[in-house]
Formats: sequence, C-alpha cells, structure tokens
Amino acid sequence: MIQKTVSFHTLGCKLNQAETHALQTEFLDKGWSIVPFRQKADVSIINSCTVTNQADRKTRSAIYQAIKASPNGKIVVMGCMAQVDSENLSHIEGVDLILGNRDKFRIFEFIDTLPSVSESPIIHVSDDDVYPENIFISSSGRTRAYLKVQEGCANFCSYCIIPYARGKPVSRDFYSAVREAEKLVRQKGFQEIILTGIDIGAYQHQDKGLIHLIRELEKIGGLSRIRISSIEMNTLTDELIDHISQSGITAPHFHLSLQAGSDAILKAMNRRYTTADFRRKVDYIRHKLPIASIGTDVITGFPGETDALFHETLEYIRDIAFSYLHIFRYSPKIGTPAAIMKNQIPENIKIVRSEELHRLDKKLRFSYASGFLGKKVRVLWESDNENRVKGFNEYYIQTETHSIGAKLNQLDVVLIESVNGDILKGKIL
Repeated sequence: MIQKTVSFHTLGCKLNQAETHALQTEFLDKGWSIVPFRQKADVSIINSCTVTNQADRKTRSAIYQAIKASPNGKIVVMGCMAQVDSENLSHIEGVDLILGNRDKFRIFEFIDTLPSVSESPIIHVSDDDVYPENIFISSSGRTRAYLKVQEGCANFCSYCIIPYARGKPVSRDFYSAVREAEKLVRQKGFQEIILTGIDIGAYQHQDKGLIHLIRELEKIGGLSRIRISSIEMNTLTDELIDHISQSGITAPHFHLSLQAGSDAILKAMNRRYTTADFRRKVDYIRHKLPIASIGTDVITGFPGETDALFHETLEYIRDIAFSYLHIFRYSPKIGTPAAIMKNQIPENIKIVRSEELHRLDKKLRFSYASGFLGKKVRVLWESDNENRVKGFNEYYIQTETHSIGAKLNQLDVVLIESVNGDILKGKIL
C-alpha cells in the first residue's frame, strides 16, 4: 500500500502553529507521511494568516508554490484568510478545499471525497457560537505542548482583523481541556503545557474561568510547568496573579500586550485601558512576584503617532522595564478602521522607530537576565548541541549548561553563573 503524503505551510501567530502541530499529529496517526512544503504531495495544506495585507500576499504566494509543486495534488487553504476572504481564494485555479477557523479540524471529512477534477473548491466557513472542539492532540517539539482552550475575540481594536477572522469568543469544554492535558503529559510525555487562545483571559466554560482550569491542570501528575502564552491586561485578574505567586507549577511569566505607551494612541487603537491602568497591573504583579517576567507587544508607526507620542511610548517602556519586547511596524489592513485613518506614517519613519525600539529591547533583555546572576532557576532542557544543553526556565529566559547530567525533557535546578546577552549560563545543582 502506497503511503499518502501531506505537506504543511503555516503563516502567522503561535496559535496557528499550535493548530498545525495538532493536525500534523493526526495525519501521522492516520498513517500519512509528512513531506517538506514545496515538495510533491498528495495534499498540501496552507494554514493562512490575514493580520496584514502582506500576510495576505504571503498566503497567496504559498498557494501558488503548492500548486506548482503538486499540480495533481489537492490544495487546502484554511485559517484566517480563508475565514474572511474565501470568495477571492475560491477564484485561484487549483485550490480544492477552503476551511474557516472553526472548520479546519473537519478536514478528514473532506479530503478523501474531493473530486479528482473540480471546477470550484468546496468551501466550509462558519462562525458558530460553539467552541470548535478539536479531537486532535497538539504538540510542540519534544518537551513543551500547546493546549488551545479559547477561540475568538470581541475587542475590536481599530488595527486588527482578528475578530472577523476568528469570530466571537468561545471557550473549550473544561473537562475536554483537562483530558487533553492528561494525554499530553501521560501518553506523550510532555512536561510543560502552554495555554493558548486568541483572548485567553476571556476563557469561561459554564461557571469555570481560567484560574479554575489552571488549578485543575496543576493536579496532573508528571506535569512540571504551565505557561500562559499571552493575556490581555484587563482580563488578568488579581486573583490569578495571587495564585501564580503561590504556585510551583504555573510560570511567573506574563506576556501583556501594551501596543503603545501613549494614551492618545491607545484611545485611537481602541485598546480600552490607559497607561495608568497598565502600570497598576504591572505594579501588582511585581508586588506579588518581584522578579516575574513581564513581556509585551508594541506597535510603532500607528496613524497619528508623532515624534512626541513615539518618545512617550519609548519612555514609558523604559520606565516599566519590561523583560522583553515584541516589536511590530504598523501595517494597514483593509477592512479595519485604522487603515482609513488620517496621518498615516511613512514607512521610512516606521523603520527608524522600530530600530530604536529594538535597541531598547536588547538593553531590557540584558538588564533583566543579569538580575539572575547567582540565583537558582528551574530549566526544562529542550535541545543539545556541541556539549551544550539549552532550555527555558520558568521566567522564559533561555538557559544553557555544560553539566554532564543535563538530559532532554528533564527539569533541573540550575545556578546561574554568567550572562551572554539575554542567555543565561549555569550549572546543575
């Protein structure tokens, strides 16, 4: 029997990556062979992104590459661009199946029954108010696994297409999430679970919120660490911060999206909090967890961002002293209010501002990492190369050791002896 082949190309966010990992696992379990993208395959899957116009172009480019590599194979486009622009995608000759975000895990209902020759693709794009239950087990590498528990967003930031692409907020069944976590730990051997979702702080299944889910997951034997991938400032409760401060399992790592350190820009972005609100949240985290990792996203070049407002953001970030920054240059997205705002910023100015933020980011990372000299951290080893073993500690800082006792997928206490940029080095105790 000839083994069927499938290739994947994933664009966009970590949630897309997590969903692709889940699909890959299921294809393997069903006996398929995964081949590199742009190689001939029976089925080529493009998990699309539409967060910017450039992401749309990259998605189309990937589709054409797949068609060229596999002219007789089936081409599947799924995800965010499929959700909001299925009509235009359906006109690309060679596309066979288009699945929205809440339909992508139904792929096995269709791929074996697609006609050998079709004039137009099959399209399934829904926006149900029910969580699209994923029966597949997700994974990431050999030590850390993603667990998706929430979908959709209702924040409608003025620059963002995601509420349209991902739909209304819905949450995964509480017990289904716990069962998958148990499988990830007990059957697959993962020691760290990363909770993911579009707006994970909005998780709510019946009477259970995110804190209830975390408490239940912490009971799983063999699970060493839980990490929250990203959470909005105004959904991170003091109760959850209090819990993490007492937990030996949920990591003291908070990725809080700021986007701008200027109240004028935050208002234009429709971010629904002020810089003072954000500072109070950070202060409370540091009151409870003085050395917690607090990272953030920042967008530069948003319409109306003058030099003065940019430097306001710069000083705010410097004053907060984040652990790290994820920096984005604003890119207009058709269909969002910000795309038609006045005072759009020239690209050359965005580049200069981005470079300044990257220089600040480098300093912040080094400053935060340096604070761990002489301290003990718990590291989950993920890779080894040239007698060096690397992994992330609970504060989301890459740590390496030359200690002979380090083994992949093992969690060790490490004494930090030196810092190289934002990488810690130490010995196992």
